[in-house]
Amino acid sequence: MSFTRGALVLSALTLAALLAGCGRSASTNGAAASASAPAASLFAAAPKACDVLTEATAKKYLGADAQLRRNAQPNAHETQCQWGSGKGIITVMVGPWDMVHMQAMNNTPAPGFGDEAYIGPGGLDVRKGERGVNIMVMTEAGEFCSKAADTEEAKTAAAEEKVAPDIVAKL
Repeated sequence: MSFTRGALVLSALTLAALLAGCGRSASTNGAAASASAPAASLFAAAPKACDVLTEATAKKYLGADAQLRRNAQPNAHETQCQWGSGKGIITVMVGPWDMVHMQAMNNTPAPGFGDEAYIGPGGLDVRKGERGVNIMVMTEAGEFCSKAADTEEAKTAAAEEKVAPDIVAKL
């Protein structure tokens, strides 16, 4: 993983943790409570991350020894699933598009996935309706610089784009 990608992943996880602590107090007024109801119902209708990154999908790309490493809900609106093996790691985050897709300067459009998609150092973000999914694939660990970092980023992006159709189809 390049230093830039690692820093972005760490920043995204930190932001997700901070957002998990954010919310309204128990004494909200009626207007504020009703404004949050559509978001809550949207989340309830959304599939969980491990429903879209299934065991079969993980084993298809990571091999028969793939193991579930994380099935979590890091905040009130998103779920996360991670499978890994000796061949790599696939991590998926599912939730409302505006939470899943964090605009980064290095994101570029990735046509052909869902209603809208962008790929960058933080993974592949795909929108389908109001839902979003972030797909991150790591095939090698370590720090890469210069041409090696560019090569690793391209390899990672290709892996994310390869896995995406199986995941987006379940959104």
